[in-house]
Amino acid sequence: MLFPQALMALGALLAFTPATEAFTTACVYQAYECGYTMVSQYGYNNTELTFAVNKTMVVPPLSTIQLLNVLYRCMDIEGDIAANSFCIAGCVSLGDATDSDMCAM
Repeated sequence: MLFPQALMALGALLAFTPATEAFTTACVYQAYECGYTMVSQYGYNNTELTFAVNKTMVVPPLSTIQLLNVLYRCMDIEGDIAANSFCIAGCVSLGDATDSDMCAM
């Protein structure tokens, strides 16, 4: 009887625990990167991208697909990110990690 309750409590704890350091490589400090670059090159996941969007008032809540067209700013060497802007016309990757990405005009 106690096991199912303990299992449910553990599940609730895991569900409300924010994902920390799920990325494989922290993005470059002060760089601006597209959402799809954050996923493909650095290993960030949808939870981290959504959290970055929701903690800023600049970008409204977005769908999972739309998260890939957000320009994110790498805030520190620990991998913390913030949503900078939603790129309506698409986000453009400019190549390697030394160049920041940008919104298409």
